Amino acid sequence: MKRRLAAILDADFSGYSRMMRLDEAGTFAALKAHQTEVILPAIAGHGGRVVRQIGDGLLAEFPSVFGAVTSALEIQQAMLGRNQTADSDRHMHLRIGIHLGDVIVEDDGIHGDGVIVAARLQEIAPPGGICISQQVHDHIGAKLDFTLTDLGRRTLPDIRHPVRVWRWMPDEAPGSTAAAPRFGEDDRCDQPPSAHAARTLPDRKRPSIAVLPFINMSSVDEQEHFADGFTEELIHTLARCRWLHVVARNSSFAYKGKPVDIRKAAEELGVKYVIEGSIRRSGNRIRITAQLLRADSATLLWAERYDRTLDDLFVLQDEIAGQITGTVQPELGIIEFAALRGQTAADMDAWDIYLKGLWHLYKFNLDDLKIAKDLFERAVSVDPTFAQAYARLAYVHIQLGWYGAMDERGARIADAIRLAERAIALDSREPAAHVALGRALALRGQPERGITHLRNALELDASFAQGHFALGQALCYVECPEEGIAEINEAFRLSPRDPHLWTFHNMLAIAHYQSGRLTQAEAAARASLRQENTTFWPAMVLTAVVGAQGNAEAAPAALTELLKFRPEMTIEKARAEFYFGGIPAMPEHFIDRFATDLERAGLPG
Repeated sequence: MKRRLAAILDADFSGYSRMMRLDEAGTFAALKAHQTEVILPAIAGHGGRVVRQIGDGLLAEFPSVFGAVTSALEIQQAMLGRNQTADSDRHMHLRIGIHLGDVIVEDDGIHGDGVIVAARLQEIAPPGGICISQQVHDHIGAKLDFTLTDLGRRTLPDIRHPVRVWRWMPDEAPGSTAAAPRFGEDDRCDQPPSAHAARTLPDRKRPSIAVLPFINMSSVDEQEHFADGFTEELIHTLARCRWLHVVARNSSFAYKGKPVDIRKAAEELGVKYVIEGSIRRSGNRIRITAQLLRADSATLLWAERYDRTLDDLFVLQDEIAGQITGTVQPELGIIEFAALRGQTAADMDAWDIYLKGLWHLYKFNLDDLKIAKDLFERAVSVDPTFAQAYARLAYVHIQLGWYGAMDERGARIADAIRLAERAIALDSREPAAHVALGRALALRGQPERGITHLRNALELDASFAQGHFALGQALCYVECPEEGIAEINEAFRLSPRDPHLWTFHNMLAIAHYQSGRLTQAEAAARASLRQENTTFWPAMVLTAVVGAQGNAEAAPAALTELLKFRPEMTIEKARAEFYFGGIPAMPEHFIDRFATDLERAGLPG
């Protein structure tokens, strides 16, 4: 084997698959133009050699670290300039990782840990940014005026030892909250990161969870494969939750068939939470039990039992794994949020600020939404690459459009679209970003585009209850209430204790009303009024429903309930509630019908 020391550059385009789905020919042409006009000339111009080029990814080696870093900076600055002259939905962003290490040379290829480290650095680099290892940092010295953020020691997949990582972003200037010392200053590995270095990134703080192999308690030995298959499906489904660290299947299955001490297993796996359960079959019936435990104390946090008929094992696996995931997400969220009560943003890092923002968001009232907005803005100022915080900030703007001043709605939706697009540019696989963009586009009069993003969100995370609800809502906007009802019912199934449950019931009432099923619409509106955080909307829908029914006995009570929420409500103001920046969310003829039914119930004009 031939070996040599090399500076390895790994580059990959962020969001390329998503852009190909939207415009295959245009995206491919843009990729080729960027490669031939910017990337390949910059690599060759600084003494580099392209080792491998597959699709939108590229691996190159350089004889000097200086050449690799200079090349990467030149590429990113050129890409930034090209994006400024392109439409926002045509922006293409590279992630670049650089490492200095020993490589094995075979023919024209290079292999070894050095190549893997560069690839892992590329994966954690932000779109438009560069991540380098400590080895690169040490060799550059003061040769470049290169402002970096110290991310500290990071555990990278498939790498045995932690790697100290440094990040460059074009908008991280010296003296900013996240700025680290320039090269040449005291940065020995045995010292903690500088006081001006970046705070811990979100993925270091995310709740960690392991799914232990579900136990087959049937007398039928053949059910062992179903228990294993179900465990794997649950691990896979949970892993699609971007805010959770989920232990891989092979690590969890090391405990199969052994008596397990939850505390010890959690310590060995390095997790905060554990899911365990059992499967029992009797004839054509199957019972699955699952429970969520706090690992350090083995405290039971949540438990559920699922009884089903064995019609289709694979469908059953998908259904229950999705339901457990959809339930566990908000349960864990509530537990994590509760621990932050009483803390101020000054005491927290970006992830904790984000969690506190979610805690206020899920109260769904105007004052808490404003607090959530401030917290999410603080989170992205601490970590400008925090895609989830941008996504939730976009979502807050949508909610402020509903809860806040009506004359601000147009601006709120514009802000939501801008922030959601920023989140997608940072992480194209973040479902919350696609949900926020989908909802915002639907409210701005582009429901078909919105539905595309909402379907993308559910491809990324089929257990995302808010995604199913938002898709159901948008389908009603395009007069497909039957499909909308199916999606809303899926949201109910996945998150039966959702903090936004009143909107699920309310949109279900609107969908049934849209379809002419007034009895079901009335029941859903009344159910919405019984939920926490409910607003005037279900009272308004109920009033229109009883007006459509011609129910003179029920109309006064429904009207009284509506005026209790909004004493100044009139038909004209009710119509205005369906508009965002002058654009109707629902079809005009639907709004006309709704207003007519409110008038029949006695609401003044």
